[in-house]
Amino acid sequence: MSPEPTLLAIRLAPARHFAAVTLPVLGVPVRFESNSPEVVRVAEESFGWWRVLERDPSLSVGGGRACIRIRVRPGGRGVGMGCEVDHGVPRRDLLIVSGPAVRGYADALRREAVAEVDEALVAEGRHFRTLVLEAMALFLVTRQDREPLHAAAVVRGDTALLLAAPSGVGKSTTAYAARRAGLRVLAEDAVFLQLRPFRVWGMPGAMNLHPASARFFPELAGVPPTRMVNGKHKLALSLRGTDGAAEWPLAGPVGVCLLARGGEAEVERVGAEEMTRRLTSGLEPGFSHFTGTIRPRVRRLVERGGWRMTLPPHPADAIPLLHRMLDEIDA
Repeated sequence: MSPEPTLLAIRLAPARHFAAVTLPVLGVPVRFESNSPEVVRVAEESFGWWRVLERDPSLSVGGGRACIRIRVRPGGRGVGMGCEVDHGVPRRDLLIVSGPAVRGYADALRREAVAEVDEALVAEGRHFRTLVLEAMALFLVTRQDREPLHAAAVVRGDTALLLAAPSGVGKSTTAYAARRAGLRVLAEDAVFLQLRPFRVWGMPGAMNLHPASARFFPELAGVPPTRMVNGKHKLALSLRGTDGAAEWPLAGPVGVCLLARGGEAEVERVGAEEMTRRLTSGLEPGFSHFTGTIRPRVRRLVERGGWRMTLPPHPADAIPLLHRMLDEIDA
């Protein structure tokens, strides 16, 4: 069934906007409007730290603004951890958000998103922030030359090393070990590639580790697992306000390392063509929406080749190997 009648109904529904804020998400100015100040507060909580980009106006997208309008409806029932929010992408530039407590869309061609949300869902906090507000905002900005690559990223000085691997291999655990060793974390699970001009963006500030990571790091033993909105249990860590998060969301000189398990810990060089093939094939859900368009960005990223690292049994033993690669990038 075509989604257009639903979109039309939402687009024409009258709404008064009592609160608004504009934030430069990944350098794209996004205006959040709502009849509820709570929505704007959540937008500030999610994206307010992007104001750091205002120190350099050249990083903003000229004329590439986006707008998100959220109309909050009174009432509704508490949705709890069983919140049903579905995301459909009937075409590359259109996201449909639907569920008992929400209906909306994000249209990348129009650079707009509109949703009607029950007050009870907004009150759930994390579900509304992750499944509605952040989902729509990231959908809009990633279609403006900010395509996601499945990789963590650590930073030493201005130099970044991306750690690319499928889910479960050890990106986040290795990044956390690097953070304990004095490096900073630029991204935990995804970086965003901008082709013109070429830039690598991260989202520093938080990490979600598999509970099994606690066996390597004693300080995590007392951290209770948190159930994520996707149903998985993770150790949710905030790096904001600590020395663990990168101070700037853009990478300077950057290299890429493919992570693998099995065998003896080692690092080997990989050519540009092999790196491109590995990074653009078999993309996981979410990232697979960019299968047909991310290749030029990846080729630019790995034009000098990269590395493959076989992970050691203990994440801390990977740190000298990370420094070896960072030394080569600096050189």
